[in-house]
Amino acid sequence: MSFEQKRWQHMIAAMVLALCAGIGYTWSVFQKPLMEHFEWGIQTISLTFTIQVLVSTMAPVFLGKYQKTLGVKKYLRIGIAIYVIGLTATMFTSSIGYLYLIYGVVVGTGISMLYPCLMAYSGRLFPDKTGMAAGLLACAYGGGSIIWAPLAANFIGKQGVLPVFGLFAAIFVIVMIPFSFLIKDVPEDFRPEPKKKVKEGKTITASKDYTWREMLKTSRYYVIVIALTLGATAGLMIMGHASTILQEVQNFTPERAAFLIGIISIFNAFGRLTFGFVSDRLGRYTVMMLLFAMIVASMILLTISGGIVFVVALFAISACYGGFTSMFSPICADNFGIKNLAVNYSFLYVAYGFAGVIGPQLAARTKALGNGYNIAFMTVAVLSLVGFGLTLYLKISSDRGKEIRTVR
Repeated sequence: MSFEQKRWQHMIAAMVLALCAGIGYTWSVFQKPLMEHFEWGIQTISLTFTIQVLVSTMAPVFLGKYQKTLGVKKYLRIGIAIYVIGLTATMFTSSIGYLYLIYGVVVGTGISMLYPCLMAYSGRLFPDKTGMAAGLLACAYGGGSIIWAPLAANFIGKQGVLPVFGLFAAIFVIVMIPFSFLIKDVPEDFRPEPKKKVKEGKTITASKDYTWREMLKTSRYYVIVIALTLGATAGLMIMGHASTILQEVQNFTPERAAFLIGIISIFNAFGRLTFGFVSDRLGRYTVMMLLFAMIVASMILLTISGGIVFVVALFAISACYGGFTSMFSPICADNFGIKNLAVNYSFLYVAYGFAGVIGPQLAARTKALGNGYNIAFMTVAVLSLVGFGLTLYLKISSDRGKEIRTVR
């Protein structure tokens, strides 16, 4: 059986691993119980999520090169070990510094070796359908909270917040290790022909396979990173504070907030899957402009509405965030080639880290001022308008057939 015939088997294994690595999106369920248990303030505790996001997105820049030397399977297994050890050690948290180090840095490092590697791996498996592959993998990663958020909330209510990290560590060992055996390295010359031709002008095809050094010398790389940063900011702000927002702004119970976080995660997964597929047909930049427009409208709704409209706006932002996460890998492949995607993706993925600092910290600082979250919502709406303009520039540039310019 050829590698092309077996690639769906490898893809499913990658999706299961991504599902288990998606615990970060459950953070808001942990946040309020940790605040109450240790009597920490919101700015203090929310920095944990920011550190975890920052580490998980910046570490691949330094670690990503080892994917080729170690091979994907061995690299992933090391990541699984670090991830599980970090979750187990989180059970013994007694100070905020310890939580920053163990959950923020150690768990973040584990995630940094899992999700970015798996995302690039999916693109290598399906170089003929990068949008679809990225959408499926991102859907699995973001959809983890559909399972983990309600499980965590239920377990915390019975056993407390710290033991839940040990529970997750045990589950992930049982699931992730067997599925890691189904991961196989993609042959260097693997280039299946697309069964359907993509309409001309819908996507950008890189004129060559850029190395990461060559990529960093292009102006387009920096514009793309800024646009993706602005696109992910809204979603990461909501993901980091969803439970607190629902409980304090809408007066929901912790159980009801956890249930809605599960629904938010469904929209997140739906956005990843849907917009990944759609981008293969309509083009990456067209989809990104649509997502920016939806975020602007939703953020405005959050400042002027309540009840069901407020919750629906959160659902929409989550779907848009999911859509942006499915753009990273295809845009990297479209602009800089498929050959070096595993390493190049790591440098594009830093946008997620920048957004992980801006979004959650913006919400935390606004809330600490005593004015609720409205200033944060409107700030993100303005940033999204800027993102729309940058994406429009990228689209016009690509439609005119301009070649990637080198920064001098």
